[in-house]
Amino acid sequence: MSWTVDEVTMNSSVRVVSWAIALCASLLAYGQVSPSTNVTTVATDLLDASHILHFLDVVDAFGHVSARNPDNASQFIMSFAIAPALATSQDLVTYEIDNATAIQLTFNTSVTGVAVPAGFVERYIHSQIYNAFPEVTAVVHAHTTNVISFAAVGVGLKAQMGVAGSVGALTNGTPIFDYDALPVDILPEDAPHNLLVGNVPLGDALAGTFQNGSAVVLMKGHGMAVQGTSVRDVVYRAYYTMENANVQSMATLLGALTPGASAPAGLSARDASDSAISDEGESLLDRAWALWTGQVDQVPLYINDLRS
Repeated sequence: MSWTVDEVTMNSSVRVVSWAIALCASLLAYGQVSPSTNVTTVATDLLDASHILHFLDVVDAFGHVSARNPDNASQFIMSFAIAPALATSQDLVTYEIDNATAIQLTFNTSVTGVAVPAGFVERYIHSQIYNAFPEVTAVVHAHTTNVISFAAVGVGLKAQMGVAGSVGALTNGTPIFDYDALPVDILPEDAPHNLLVGNVPLGDALAGTFQNGSAVVLMKGHGMAVQGTSVRDVVYRAYYTMENANVQSMATLLGALTPGASAPAGLSARDASDSAISDEGESLLDRAWALWTGQVDQVPLYINDLRS
């Protein structure tokens, strides 16, 4: 059988297209289609964030950090239910913000829907903050004990130092989310009163507690929720919220024990706002991140397989 040049070219093209289709199908079947560079970059920071928050004692076996999907603002990425220190790329899940529904494993797209391992019960903290605040691109929820003590006595945090400017200088301090004060249409009497934000109405109630002038909400008997403009920013804010609580606790104690001293007023609203802008600039966040990733890299427990 003889072939013309055009026929050979056409058949070669068909074979190439068929091979490409088969390859794509094979890659999809094995979950090897790589996420975009944007998603991979955010996911790399997200794994570092989980490890750093544990290293800095902001979280322990519980707590979580998430990021809005940079390629799709109606989605967010966080690990399924696993201790933050142990998270790797294979634990990351892409969720719809709508009802915090699992779509797929971010780095294994063959695992979808109900096949995705169980997520955090409180992923609705994240979904509903993203839903309420389009400008927010990262969220931390932590059970940091020295922060819980402030909510326990009904005292909000106020920025005591420049690096904690995002805590704010609201008159009554950071707002406090009080689970027991929720109306019955949000928390029915026959529902579990376990402090967990485990559905959309509870997540909306928490998101609605945020106030302009503070990136933090304290959660009575529970912990805190922190919103940020990037993964690195929200980790910075969560860490220095914890440190600010230490300073405010000590200042309050010193004020009570020192004759003539007053309770700590904290920074002015102008000082807090301007400090947040200056101290959360990219160069300073990168400086902190370089230190923190350098520290977690020295600990074998933490594995960021996207970076190493």
